[in-house]
Amino acid sequence: MKPRPIFSLLAATVVLALAVGLLRADEKAHKLTTVSTRKMADSLHAIIAADQRAYAELVAKSQGAAAERLPTHAQQLRQAAQAIQKKGAEFSYTLRSLTPINPNNGPQSDVEQTGLDFVAQHPEENYYREEELGGRSYFTAVYAERATLASCVECHNQHAGSPRRDWKAGDVMGAVVVRVPLEF
Repeated sequence: MKPRPIFSLLAATVVLALAVGLLRADEKAHKLTTVSTRKMADSLHAIIAADQRAYAELVAKSQGAAAERLPTHAQQLRQAAQAIQKKGAEFSYTLRSLTPINPNNGPQSDVEQTGLDFVAQHPEENYYREEELGGRSYFTAVYAERATLASCVECHNQHAGSPRRDWKAGDVMGAVVVRVPLEF
């Protein structure tokens, strides 16, 4: 039986988080009519990070040697991001790194480059900026991505294409970049 990526869990979590957020807003003395782009980006990242933790704890760690046949958490995240885009999502997210194994996963804009540099130096802080891509304005948020599993460290240190081979658990290996459009 081939393992399936956790797409439905991510989608259900997004819908549930949005629904709970709106219900709580209605309980207050005023009705929430807008959500800041920063709050939306932070909420999306919280869901992405929770999904990554669940994958790491429930799938990767529990599979032992069989884990080598599973997609890495980075591959699962990329597959989920692509699947959401195919469904017409207005937001996007991806993994980027200053030292990627695949050069396509390096920074693709000045904001990504600056954000990656920032979170590498300040991993407890997020980086937020507005940028224009393809004639469209976006709110872009960059969140540090740490090496959480020994298998992440081992793979990146041993991979023939890895530009860096001294990773340790807890190191900032890159970042999750979340983009929310500012115009529709």
